[in-house]
Amino acid sequence: MSQFKPTDMLASAGRNSSQTSELAMAAAEVVMRRMTLGGIAMVNPATADHAEFAKMVPEKAKAFADAGAALATQSVRVGEAMTRFMVEESAILAKAAGSVLASGHPGGMILAQAQATMAWFERMATQANAMCLLALEAQGATLAPIHRAATDNVTRLRA
Repeated sequence: MSQFKPTDMLASAGRNSSQTSELAMAAAEVVMRRMTLGGIAMVNPATADHAEFAKMVPEKAKAFADAGAALATQSVRVGEAMTRFMVEESAILAKAAGSVLASGHPGGMILAQAQATMAWFERMATQANAMCLLALEAQGATLAPIHRAATDNVTRLRA
C-alpha cells in the first residue's frame, strides 16, 4: 500500500468542496438563464433559442453517462486496493501466527500476539485513511463531468 499523506486527503476534500460550490452556483445560473429563454419563447415562439433547448437533454445525458463511467473506474480502483490489502494482510497474518507458535512459551506467545495486534491497529488506521482518500478521489472524478457541463453551459449562456 502506498504511503498515505493527510495533506492528500485535505487537498482532495478541498477540491471537491470547491467543485461542488461551483456546480451549485453554475446550476442555479443555468436554470435562471434557461427560464428566461423559456419565458421569451412563450411570448414569441418564432424567436426562441431552439438550438439551446435542443442541447439541454443530450448535454445532461452525456454528463451523467461520463459520471457513471468515472464512478465505475473509481470503483475498480477501490476494489483493487481492497484486494491488495487483503492479500497483504493474509501474508502478515500467517507470519504473525508462525511467530506466536514459534515463541516456545506462554509469555513469548503473549508478546508475539501483542506485537502483531499493535501492528494490525496501525495498518488498519492507515488503510482507513487510504480508503477515505480513494472515496474522495472517486467523488471528485464522478462529479467532474457534471461540473464541467454546468460551467460550460454558464460560459455559453453568458455569451
